[in-house]
Amino acid sequence: MEWGGDVSASRPRVLAVSSQIPWPLDRGGHIRTYHMLKGLSRSFDVSLIAGDHPDAATAVDELADAGVRCLPVRLESRTAIAELARAARSALANEPYVLFGRHDRRQMRDEIGRHAAAEAFDLLYLDHLDSMVFANLARSRPIVVDMHNVCSVLLRRRAAEERRGVTRAYLRRESSLLAAMEQRAARTTSAVFAVSEQERRHFAALGARQTFLVPNGVDCAAYVSADRAPDRRAPLIVFVGTMSWMPNASAAAYLCRDFLPAVRRQIPDARVRIIGRDPTADLLALAHHPGVEVVGRVPDVRPHLNEASLLAVPLDAGGGTRLKIIEAFAAGLPVVSTAVGSEGIDASDGEHLLVAERDQFPDTVVRLLSDADLAGRLAHNAKQLALSRYDWNIIGQDAARAMWSTLPGA
Repeated sequence: MEWGGDVSASRPRVLAVSSQIPWPLDRGGHIRTYHMLKGLSRSFDVSLIAGDHPDAATAVDELADAGVRCLPVRLESRTAIAELARAARSALANEPYVLFGRHDRRQMRDEIGRHAAAEAFDLLYLDHLDSMVFANLARSRPIVVDMHNVCSVLLRRRAAEERRGVTRAYLRRESSLLAAMEQRAARTTSAVFAVSEQERRHFAALGARQTFLVPNGVDCAAYVSADRAPDRRAPLIVFVGTMSWMPNASAAAYLCRDFLPAVRRQIPDARVRIIGRDPTADLLALAHHPGVEVVGRVPDVRPHLNEASLLAVPLDAGGGTRLKIIEAFAAGLPVVSTAVGSEGIDASDGEHLLVAERDQFPDTVVRLLSDADLAGRLAHNAKQLALSRYDWNIIGQDAARAMWSTLPGA
């Protein structure tokens, strides 16, 4: 669907900027960026400038199939001296280095500047807060920034868990600087996309001109069509997430060390499967525990969701919305999550999923595993929610409509 009248004759040109090419679709950030650009390409001519990729040719072809022209930028290899220099420049400018200054690369600036000078775009779309380092290259064109998270909150929660005093102090300072940068982004861009209503209100309170709720989503057709065949004889509890992100690693360790033994006291053959790239050595070692599997990165998570009895999301830190929960909804897989884990999803406890904190998590999972009617009702309601509200096709249309509103004369 196209917005703003007859755009087929003269489609506005969007220049998107991201620190990474969103391929392969093996992490939440890549999935969101890819589907957002794919959705926008139905109403705009979309070009993407992003840091180079080990398999750039494949990534460029995949994005082209999605309607996006990808312009990979070959970046110089990072060195300790160069990163220290970036960190020092960030400190002198009183700006954050993490999730911001470290992405300020000269080659990216040169490519964006070339397009700006050639008037090769009508609107600058900045993917994530770190792309705000290039906002000054827009040359008075409208800027839309897509905030995947409230990064300052993520880092503040990370700091609270840090045991080393020096690191904790550094992370707290960076969190404060990120909060200031988020305020700058809100006040200097034409619009902010937020993944949850809570975060949309947060950016509106910072003084954003326009804020739009553009949630994370799922390709429902790819999940709904699959047939689930859970092993009822040996209940399988899965957890999905990038293990290099500390909240995910912490949740996975909790499931293996504390949660599963408590569950197995009531359901002796229950199993836990940890899925996600970059598991640490400590996490891999947990595979020696009875009933624990640590499979790491998988090419396709759907077979694991289809085999599982439920998805467990015992996160106690983080932000944004969990793609893993929405994918489970679309696949018809029941979900048990903490309140933090299900933040940002318009789902109700007892209707679409069960919400429990860690002290009640094992008993809640046992309850769900023992009640097939409850599990079936939650899965049915959650699938309908995914189809009606969280399909990427619907989200892409809403994002296109929002972007049209930022253009001059809209």
